[in-house]
Amino acid sequence: MRIVMLWLVLCSVYLVIVPVVTANGRLPNNTLPLHYDLHLEATGLGLHDYTYRGNVSIRIAIVSDTNEVVLHNVGNTLKSICLRRCRDGEAISHQLLESEPASELLRIRTDRILRRADDQVITLTIVFHNTLGEDRMGFYRTQYRGAKRIPMAVATTHFQPSYARLAFPCFDEPGFKTTFQITIVANGSHLVASNAPIATVTWLQDGHKAVRFECTPPMQTYLVTFLIANFTSVHTVSPSGVEIGILAPPKDEKSLQFSLQAATTLLSSLEEYTGQSLGLQKLDHVAIPRFGNAMENWGLVAYDEQFLVLSAKAHRLQRAQAVLTIGHETAHQLFGNLVGPAWWSYLWLSEGFATYFELLLGADAYPELLPLEESFAVRHMHPALMADAYEQHPLTVEPLSANTPEIETLFDTITYSKAGCILRMINCSIGEEAFQAGVQNYLEHHRNGIVTPEDLYASFFVQQRKDTPTVEQMFRSWVDKPGYPVVTVERLNGSFVRFRQQRHHNQEVTTQDIISRWFIPITYYTNSSLGQYEYQPAFWMKETDQELVLQLEMNTQDVLVVNPRQIGFYRVEYDERGWNSIVDNLTTLPSIMQAKLIDDAFVLARAGLVGYELCLEMLQELATSPDPVPWLIAMAEENIGYLQRVLQSAEFDSFLTGFVGEMFDLAGNVGRTLLQSQALDVAYDWWSRLAASFIENKRESSIRPRVCLPTPVQEVVQALVSPDDHVRERLFARLKCLPKQSNEPSVLLLALERIRAANLLTPGKLFAVLESLIKSDPGRFLPPTVEFLSSVPPEESGPVADRFQRLLNLIVHEVTDRRQAAQVRKLMVKNLSILPANFLPHASTVMTSTISWRMKQVPKLREFVHDSHMASIYEREGHQ
Repeated sequence: MRIVMLWLVLCSVYLVIVPVVTANGRLPNNTLPLHYDLHLEATGLGLHDYTYRGNVSIRIAIVSDTNEVVLHNVGNTLKSICLRRCRDGEAISHQLLESEPASELLRIRTDRILRRADDQVITLTIVFHNTLGEDRMGFYRTQYRGAKRIPMAVATTHFQPSYARLAFPCFDEPGFKTTFQITIVANGSHLVASNAPIATVTWLQDGHKAVRFECTPPMQTYLVTFLIANFTSVHTVSPSGVEIGILAPPKDEKSLQFSLQAATTLLSSLEEYTGQSLGLQKLDHVAIPRFGNAMENWGLVAYDEQFLVLSAKAHRLQRAQAVLTIGHETAHQLFGNLVGPAWWSYLWLSEGFATYFELLLGADAYPELLPLEESFAVRHMHPALMADAYEQHPLTVEPLSANTPEIETLFDTITYSKAGCILRMINCSIGEEAFQAGVQNYLEHHRNGIVTPEDLYASFFVQQRKDTPTVEQMFRSWVDKPGYPVVTVERLNGSFVRFRQQRHHNQEVTTQDIISRWFIPITYYTNSSLGQYEYQPAFWMKETDQELVLQLEMNTQDVLVVNPRQIGFYRVEYDERGWNSIVDNLTTLPSIMQAKLIDDAFVLARAGLVGYELCLEMLQELATSPDPVPWLIAMAEENIGYLQRVLQSAEFDSFLTGFVGEMFDLAGNVGRTLLQSQALDVAYDWWSRLAASFIENKRESSIRPRVCLPTPVQEVVQALVSPDDHVRERLFARLKCLPKQSNEPSVLLLALERIRAANLLTPGKLFAVLESLIKSDPGRFLPPTVEFLSSVPPEESGPVADRFQRLLNLIVHEVTDRRQAAQVRKLMVKNLSILPANFLPHASTVMTSTISWRMKQVPKLREFVHDSHMASIYEREGHQ
């Protein structure tokens, strides 16, 4: 992508720096929006009239001579268009060009050339009208139950990534930062809010009011927001003078104090760390019914109600989730809003920092809820390593078209969790002081601007040793390519160790990737190292180093753990001597090290690099561990979940039954921390699964399963289309607790078919739901997913082929028998036209390899389980 810096002298007295970027589907670069005056009238809310009228006046700079003004518009009915020259008001005659039905562009052709030197700045005024939709896109409506359970309408917005164009005509790309003056006309009884504080309220006839807001700072269209609702609010003022507000339905007024206190504390911590003020006079947080997750609208952040409405008796898990979510969105006010990515290719600059700071701020303010190191490992490191093994995409994605479904695929674990992990790795590598200084410089230098990754890299001034990479080299090594390495550690004579690096793959491959290499910070722990190399690197493996031999601070009898604190974004494989030492000393190591070692062992075993016997030995050692962190990692679906599915061993299930019992003991009556609460949730999930397994196989057990009533199809539909991840997770739990011979898979299929027939979800969003469904329990949900996908024609999947390929890739790696493999091959053959040429043969190789491994290894593993008497480990009172 070519970036040219254009300096434009505008009608105003300031200069604007504009990166000119070209990409497929992007707006041309010959005009630039400078300011919006947006006027909306939605006076029918509450009267079942969901139409609204509007006019938008956009001041536009002429960057280069042109006879077209091109912007975005979707679904708005245009009543009139007027073009005038700014300096003298001269009307500019024009015509509206016809666009293709699927086009989201509004093209206005002028009858004469607009000259940069002569016309300079023009004003485009558009009068339009529209209707509030029910989808969570654009300017839409939702509702809550008021007094006597009367439905109360709420009008609100969701514009990220490309939905502002559904609400009003605009230049709807993140590279355009402009100011907005917004006026909303609404019913006089409604609360009306937007990004900026209220400037004036004018009372009109018929009980209406016109609320005019102050001018906003320069911001992107996806951050614009407005709210019309019968809401109440509570307020306080932060130490820096920012008015903090929580807005919610009146019924929730007494349950807003925790979120108000958290929002204030987290903002103060963010401002203190970054040395930056918010740039706004107020920061409201609003609880939107059925919003799903949260959205960082500048000055008026939107949340699902569960993150803001917390009673005094709220469970610690709910409070921890609230702190994390408020922290994430508060961090966005600086990272993303104050300083924003120039294009969606660099989304990680926004989401990575928000992910990093959600835990940094949360752990600092609420250490009893969020232990920093352990929370980072479970919440981000583990899922990011799992996701990045599928070769999805690098953090910086170039080129990237303007296609909205393609952009939406980037809002994933890689962009959020991997980016947060890389930032933490850079922090530990260069030191907290240097990292904080770089972050402060980044925000200060680019305040109210837009950035690329190069701007971040250039913000760090670190004096490095000659054998240490520069900060830019560190970032680029991990940001510009997908995947991550496995570092192989071989203990030689005395204290010498050989290190090798190669890219991690999910299964054994015939041809190793010898091209991809990284700058790898090597941290380690031994009995003799006194902890000095656990966080900051003892040395670096360079991208040119495939192999390295070095002497460590270690005695012959010491245990050696590389990357012990999960600082580096990589996995570690040891030789036999190294693994044996680790197993012997596992219970003496800190829980964060135990978790890392167990996770690496399971993943490497699945890839065929170590034997599962090693994992089983570690599980036996872990049986006496009193900490939830290694248990959460061990019991993950990708780890023990996979082993339990392929083993199908009664003895192993009996061992797991006791294991789960220990997890209940860990959590206590109420979870003390987020991790303990998560351990309790995982324990309940496994308890139901094991109970169902015993019932299906007619085996006796003292486990009494939860009673799970059949789920109506319409309830399944509503949960699957919900934007709230927690609603879907509760549905998955209900489906999983029933024996497989029930009719639930049929209900799931019926629900999926209804969703597809009624277009309740776009194909891309539907595939994302199927992905999360499979990840929650592949053994149960893989068959109905494959059956459903077999009914979807390639022309429906084609526009989101990348998302479809990603879903297929997940399916391929979860196939465990020949019948499933045959069904998946048939599905891939049907969709050959939208898949890469080598996808089918590669997928077939993966499935064949998995099935072959299972046939050879499962009998051996069952014998190991039997001979090791794993089932007898918990043969004591309360665990049988």
